[in-house]
Amino acid sequence: GANDRIMQGQSTFMVELQETGNILAHATPRSLVILDELGRGTSTFDGTAIAYSVIKYLLDQVKCMSLFSTHYHKLLDEFK
Repeated sequence: GANDRIMQGQSTFMVELQETGNILAHATPRSLVILDELGRGTSTFDGTAIAYSVIKYLLDQVKCMSLFSTHYHKLLDEFK
């Protein structure tokens, strides 16, 4: 999981988004992407939007195998 880099001016959230961006940039259809609690620590609306966008991109664009753990239960209805 992400840790902060406060001395470099990077919050945990910033590090998490940078790591997620790196995963999305390098994922291929042969990848197995495992993400846990993406967007945690943000507002519910923001976290849901981030998690939804990442899942949607992995499913529709990358088309790779994914394991996605989240506390945003509304997402379950979107991806049944």
